[in-house]
Amino acid sequence: MMYRCLSMLVVCCLLAFAGCDAANPGKWPKETVEAKLTNSLTLTEISLSPKEGGFSGTGVASDGETFKLEITQDPVAKKMVCEATGDRGTLEERVYDLD
Repeated sequence: MMYRCLSMLVVCCLLAFAGCDAANPGKWPKETVEAKLTNSLTLTEISLSPKEGGFSGTGVASDGETFKLEITQDPVAKKMVCEATGDRGTLEERVYDLD
């Protein structure tokens, strides 16, 4: 009985820690990053490639402006920063963190 309770406690702890990683913007996978940026920058198209410490790529806004995207992820700080530079001179920055 004691071993069963201990096993359940270990499983609960592992699930709790796994959930924390999913919420950490510094660890978001490509699909999550694309979804967040598509929504916040009102993009109709997005293409990201992995790079050390994040992603880089391009996106097209609903008004036709093309953006160069540079995404930096910091898992320790639980933070992601996106710098978007538009071909019409628009500069956008999005910061996602847990603090």
